Formats: sequence, C-alpha cells, structure tokens
Amino acid sequence: MCKLVRILLIIAALAPWSHNAFSQCRIRIEAPDSLPFLFSMNEITVNQIPVLSLTLDQPISGKINFKANFPLRPELSFTQVITIKKNTSLEFAIERSKGTLKFILKSESEMIFPETSIVNQASDSSMTEASNHLGCYPVVDDAEYQAMLAHVESQHFEAKKLTILSEFASSQCVRTEQLRTMMGILTQEDNKIALLLASKNHIYDVQQIRDVLNEFFLDRNRQKAIEIIEAAR
Repeated sequence: MCKLVRILLIIAALAPWSHNAFSQCRIRIEAPDSLPFLFSMNEITVNQIPVLSLTLDQPISGKINFKANFPLRPELSFTQVITIKKNTSLEFAIERSKGTLKFILKSESEMIFPETSIVNQASDSSMTEASNHLGCYPVVDDAEYQAMLAHVESQHFEAKKLTILSEFASSQCVRTEQLRTMMGILTQEDNKIALLLASKNHIYDVQQIRDVLNEFFLDRNRQKAIEIIEAAR
C-alpha cells in the first residue's frame, strides 16, 4: 500500500508551458480522509505518493485537464476540465456531486504580485521577496522542509512527531501554508496549539497566520489559537 502522507508541494514548473512569468496561479486541492489521491494536470503527474491535500504554484491559465487517481479505489478515478484565470488562487475539494466525484471550487481570489521590470527581475528578486512580507526572512529551503516532513512521517508516535515539528518551527522561517501542513500531520489539537506556540516569530507571512484557525475543530482550541496569534502581534 502506498504510504499515506499529508504534504504540501510547491512546484515551480511541471512542464515547459509557455506562459508569461507573471501569470502565476496557486491551486489547493483537498480530498476526504478515505481517498488519498495522485494528481495530474494535462497528463503530467504532480505527486508520486498519495496525499490528502496538495498545494502547488503554476504559471498556467486557460482550460486545464485535472485528473485525480485513487490507488485504493481506482474505480473512482476521474478527469475534469477546469478553466483557470490568470493570477488567481483557487481551492478545490474532491466531493460527490450528483452521484459522482468532482473537483468542486470552494474559493477563488486574485493573486497580487509586486510590479517588477523584466530587466531588473533577476537581480532584484530576492530584495522584492524580502520586502513583500511582515514576518521573518528568508523562508526555509523547500528541500530541507520536505526532508523534515519525510522524517516526521517515519515516526510512529505523535509525541516524537511533535518534537521534530516544534524544533523545526522554532528554528526556521516558514510560510503559513507550510505550518498548516505541519499541523495537519498531528491528530491532537493540543499538540497543534503547542506547534503554533513554537512557531512564534518564525512565520514569514504573518498577515496570513489566521488561516491556521481552520486546523481547529473545537471552539476552545480555536480561541486559544486566536489568543496566541493576537499576543504575538
């Protein structure tokens, strides 16, 4: 059986689509707990390990062929043509609609990028990234982040997972989406609270930090998280 992981993928380029560099889209897909999936776009496979949620950045727009393949339930696999606008952030959920599974659009918003001339883009990219945020900098290297996630998934006990995640969160600069993925590995909400505390002053995009509230089901834990976020401001 394929190893089930809950992982965040930020992919700069899957294939040589010839789109403007500024036509960047962010796509997030979530599936039910019982349906880990493999995802592909225009017949290009994105992930090799079945996941429950996936986020990727792509310079794409127009009609794109999405495919969800379910290794545990291959008979439920399906394809769907999705129209994507330039510079948008989209969230999809794999849900049943009229008896069949579909990619259901849950939210769509515009992505705003700083204006940078083509001539100066290469030399000024790091400066632009450093100034376009309110928190720590620079963001942890993605390869190091992915290696940490793999190490966590190899652990059998949640206490050990929390230790590794907390040490990472307290020593690196991470994005809110990365922190949410780390929280998603944990099953106990008290441990998610502990991880949020460990990440204090180590979030790159603190203006997005309230997104982690979606990781909490119990109102009392959500309130604790709000208090932690407000105290860090």
